[in-house]
Amino acid sequence: MVDSKRTTKKGWLKMRAAIVFLLATLSSVATPAAVEWTWVAESPFGYQYFIDFSTLKKGARPKAWFLTNYSARNEFGDLSSKTLNEADCGEVKIRTIASRHYKEPDGTGTPSSVNYQPREWGFVTPNTPLEVMVRVLCQSNR
Repeated sequence: MVDSKRTTKKGWLKMRAAIVFLLATLSSVATPAAVEWTWVAESPFGYQYFIDFSTLKKGARPKAWFLTNYSARNEFGDLSSKTLNEADCGEVKIRTIASRHYKEPDGTGTPSSVNYQPREWGFVTPNTPLEVMVRVLCQSNR
């Protein structure tokens, strides 16, 4: 005969351990709470772009978290986003690996949407914030 209270308690402990593991795993890919954002560029539309150099991962394809503050709410009502961008320095391409969008400026508050699906690589147009991002990533990679 199975003791249902004991089985339920064991099940709860296993579930609790799984939740703690999941939260620890997610926090390892999350953007840090207290970061220092360094200004990188401004678009003709007034978007402000910043990088968190503490998240820079050097290598063949350097990557780091970027913050974008929009000059006005976008079509989804967001005022800012944080994106994990990766550069291909040889091909001068960039792609977003992960993104979070926020209703508040400076990437604060609870994300309104989160995406961990890497996007396709794209070539950058000269004299744009994306070109500056690639240049910053590639020069910081040295």
